[in-house]
Amino acid sequence: MRIEDMITTGTLRSYGDQSPVKKMLHAPTMKLYVVKEEPLHNKEIRKNLKDWISFWQNKLANSNLHVQVYATFWNTPEGYVSIVMEYMNGGSLQNLLESMGFLPERSIKQLVPSILQGLQKIHQQGAQCHGALGPSQILFLRDGTVKLGQGLQYRVQVQGNQLFNSYILGKPKDVQSLYDPTILETPSLWSKASSEKVHFPAQEDFILERANDIWKLGWLVLNCAIGTLEFHPKAQQIYEGSRIIIEEIAKYTDHLKDTCCLLHSESKVISLVEQNQKTISEPTKITILELLPSDKFSPEFIQFLCSTLKIDPRQRQYTEQLLQHPWLVSGRDPKGPNVQLKELLNISNAWNAFLPEEFQGQGAQKLERLCDALYLVLQNSERPTVNKMQLQENSPIIKELSYDMGLNAKAVSDRIMSIFQSLI
Repeated sequence: MRIEDMITTGTLRSYGDQSPVKKMLHAPTMKLYVVKEEPLHNKEIRKNLKDWISFWQNKLANSNLHVQVYATFWNTPEGYVSIVMEYMNGGSLQNLLESMGFLPERSIKQLVPSILQGLQKIHQQGAQCHGALGPSQILFLRDGTVKLGQGLQYRVQVQGNQLFNSYILGKPKDVQSLYDPTILETPSLWSKASSEKVHFPAQEDFILERANDIWKLGWLVLNCAIGTLEFHPKAQQIYEGSRIIIEEIAKYTDHLKDTCCLLHSESKVISLVEQNQKTISEPTKITILELLPSDKFSPEFIQFLCSTLKIDPRQRQYTEQLLQHPWLVSGRDPKGPNVQLKELLNISNAWNAFLPEEFQGQGAQKLERLCDALYLVLQNSERPTVNKMQLQENSPIIKELSYDMGLNAKAVSDRIMSIFQSLI
């Protein structure tokens, strides 16, 4: 695969570090990929990225739980690494939440096992963790398949350099929401949490970063259930408390002893933050638990959240235990609407479906630009390996392109077929 044989067909939304993400067509094979251009600010970032991409390619190749990485082009463009990845045509959980606001329990239950299995596979490889588990890193195919993204922004941060990290992660937002959990993604770069480091005894196989992955999973599930905390009167204290639990838990073991989880010990977390900030305010009139009413969420769902959002990281369950949690294995019907994840994805992605003829002008222009680029690239590239069957109107690539352009699949097929025939 050569980067020169790739044609940009669109730009995808990027979260967190704002690195360019392009949807690109590999002209000789007519396959779609995503290419992410990650800046290489210094040698440490280059090494972190190289190690993580190598791990992902070697240990997670052909996994149906992880977005696949096919190639990397270092210093292309200058000062960047271009990473060629699997194209997930159903978008991300972040897209879905921004379209829907929140998800019913049934849809969340369909999401979680794949995420847990993906995390489990990473956790089984030595002292590795994912680190950046957030809505933008949960990706879908249109058939409802769920895969984990690489979480590259966790790897491009520099240990101990908070100013530099804030620059990479973007400026703080005036209004934070659970859709943007970047405050929970400060790394400690895979180091094992020894008892000396965290100042409390831990069993031999305990790794703090893995426990923090579980916390972030809990936040992710909370994301899906309530959508946003902006209506919570103590939202900022909850965010700051979460940051403390992720980054500085060792300093506060005495203050937070005898606590349960963020749901059942919310007031203690808020109290700790207000003590640190030397502020006094009235008790909150609404709690996170009140945002999870019993007519919409089952007791087993609340128990699952409690298991992942334990304040003491040693009490958070491992992926293996969570996969056997009653909420996932009991077979009981979830509370709330009977809506499947695939149905929600179809609604969320329906904005660019087939357009009426009078609105197809822009799509037709886009098709012509693509065909011009195809002709130029194919003239100077390796011999095309695509066959006629792959260019028929019912083939996956033609369906995908016609969907993107809002055009009839037969029109797209005929036009692209003419380009290949002209080069024979």
